[in-house]
Amino acid sequence: MAGESTHRYAGMGRDQVLRMTAGMRQNFANVGLPYAFTDQGLVANTMDAHRVLAWCGSPEAQDKAVEVIFNGYFAEERAPNDRDLLIEACVAAGKSEADARAFLDDKSAMRDQVQRELSEARGVRGVPHFVIRQPGRDPVQISGAQPPEIFERALQ
Repeated sequence: MAGESTHRYAGMGRDQVLRMTAGMRQNFANVGLPYAFTDQGLVANTMDAHRVLAWCGSPEAQDKAVEVIFNGYFAEERAPNDRDLLIEACVAAGKSEADARAFLDDKSAMRDQVQRELSEARGVRGVPHFVIRQPGRDPVQISGAQPPEIFERALQ
């Protein structure tokens, strides 16, 4: 199994997890995104997903890959380290399936870069977590699911 049930992973009861996800379901619905996460959804170590995103390179390629990963996790209840899901993400980002398989087999590829980025992100309290950097301004950090207005203010 690629992951374990959310309530076992988080140390919460099934009912508590389902109540917590009700708010997420509404947030997704508010912006027209699918959300099918139940107590059958799987959570797992996300290191390989982070490695994939780092390997994808450009922000555009990363966006394509993360769309696949997030859709798999939130709409299809797939674990974020599901190998087939990560291969799909790589292909969406323009990598070949063969290269994606080879990359995932090499557990050291991009690991140091991801570890550095994660150590810089200590204190992050929610996901997704965005750091918006604009020339001449201090970085703005946005943590957790937030309404569009928060991003609009950060980008002004």
